[in-house]
Amino acid sequence: MLVVGVIGQQGTGKSTIMSLLSANTPEEDQRSYVFRAQTQEIKERGGNQSTGIDFFITQERVIFLDTQPILSPFILDHVINNDRKLPPEYNLPHTYVEMQSLQIAAFLFTVCHVVIVVQDWFTDINLYRFLQTAEMLKPSTPSGSHDSTGSSSSDDGAEYYPHIVFLQNKSRREDFCPRNYKDMHMVVDKLMAHSHLKYKGTLSMLDCNIVPGLTQEYLDAEVNMFLLPVQENDGEDNLNKAGAGTYPLFSLLPGYRGHPTFSTMVSKLRSQMLAMPRCQLSHTILTEKNWFHYAARIWDGVKKSSALSEYSRLLC
Repeated sequence: MLVVGVIGQQGTGKSTIMSLLSANTPEEDQRSYVFRAQTQEIKERGGNQSTGIDFFITQERVIFLDTQPILSPFILDHVINNDRKLPPEYNLPHTYVEMQSLQIAAFLFTVCHVVIVVQDWFTDINLYRFLQTAEMLKPSTPSGSHDSTGSSSSDDGAEYYPHIVFLQNKSRREDFCPRNYKDMHMVVDKLMAHSHLKYKGTLSMLDCNIVPGLTQEYLDAEVNMFLLPVQENDGEDNLNKAGAGTYPLFSLLPGYRGHPTFSTMVSKLRSQMLAMPRCQLSHTILTEKNWFHYAARIWDGVKKSSALSEYSRLLC
């Protein structure tokens, strides 16, 4: 089996992406997606659709975990305005929201083979600080077949670390420019240089031939990064086609995008995700049923973690 989790901030498109990777297509009505996206009403209220962690299992034995947004301002507002009684170890609302986000991230880092980090702009340095904090607070879990591919250290001991994929959602045309793409890789590589998370070497946009003519030699070390363009609406008045007043032949040709269509990019991403390495999560081989019990045990351990409690005291 393969376990894929996702984290990201509010409104970045986590649920939509997980639905497209698991069971749905861009042509379907979003109301039928397995992970519900934000409705217009929720967007207007500045709210979030997902609460806690939802999961879906595909016929290919892939388990997808969709999560609530990290560091969500809506959740913080809800805690403050509803006068919710906080646990005794969290005396400030923002500390409670941050610790809840860290618990979810640390949990995913322990029970997933792949964790997708979704952003809709490049980039927020605080997100990388958050990832490294969650990595530091991750429960210690010995792995039967550890693999240090993509981490900065060649000796990770027997500690398990997942593969991280940085997904740039709603990318603009200029983001697909080879020079900008290379700069994005360099920035992420520098920010994650001291991390044990496997953030490079297992997913490649260059292998997909998205930018014709670019080979693996163009990047020194390719980070696990994938770009998804803004999802086009095929029902619109076809803004991508040549404007009125042109010759009939040219009016039938699509306009210049600078990248493949959204559907094509999702298909290529899904193919690469299903081919990701499936290392053992623990010292024993887990079936789907055993993984569920293992995840429940890890979640209880994360909530009772002494490291998280000590970190919350430092924040207070």
